Amino acid sequence: MKWHRRRIKVLDETLETERFTLQSTDKWQALKLYKRMNDDAEILLQLSHSDKKAGWLRILRKYKLPNQRSRFIHAIVPKGTAQSIGYHEIYLASYKSASMGVVILDRDWWGKAAPLEVRKAVMGHFVKHAGVERFTGSVEARNFASLLNYRKLGFNHTGTMHRCSFDSVRNTTVDYLQFELLKDDFPSYLPEAAT
Repeated sequence: MKWHRRRIKVLDETLETERFTLQSTDKWQALKLYKRMNDDAEILLQLSHSDKKAGWLRILRKYKLPNQRSRFIHAIVPKGTAQSIGYHEIYLASYKSASMGVVILDRDWWGKAAPLEVRKAVMGHFVKHAGVERFTGSVEARNFASLLNYRKLGFNHTGTMHRCSFDSVRNTTVDYLQFELLKDDFPSYLPEAAT
C-alpha cells in the first residue's frame, strides 16, 4: 500500500490557529466552496485565466474533491463566525510529499496574512501526523502576494514553467514558478525541524 493511501483519521480533524478554525470538508462542502470561487470572475481569472464560469463537469475535472486519504480541503473560518473566507487544499503525492494551494474568497481578508497562518498550521499537522518531508507549490509568476508567501514560509524556488498557460482575457501567455520545501530546510514553525 502506498504511504499516502492509508487512511489516517487524525488528518481529517478540525485545526485551530490564532484567528481561524480550519474545518475539514467533505465532497459536498468542497463543491460549495468551488462554486463560490467559480462565481467570482476576478478570482476565477487568477486561477483559470478565463473569466467564463465553468460548468459542474469542468469544475469536477479541474478541481479534485477531498477523499480524506490523499486529498484534503479545509474551509477557513474566522473564529466567532460561521462563514468561511476561503479554503486550503493539500494533496499527498509521491513518497512523503504534499502539494498545496490556498484561495481566499473574501476580499476583506486579502493582505492580512491569512494564507501564512493557515499554511503553517496545515503543514505542521501533516508533518506531525503523515510524516510529510517535502512540500511543493506552484504559482503564477505575476501573483506577487503568493510569491512572497512562499518565501516567507521558507520555500525555495526550484524552477519556472514558461508559457505553460494562456490568459484569454489579457491575450498573453502565463508563466508559473515552482516552489519546494524539504525536511532538511524546515523552518522552526514545523515539528521535527532540522537543527
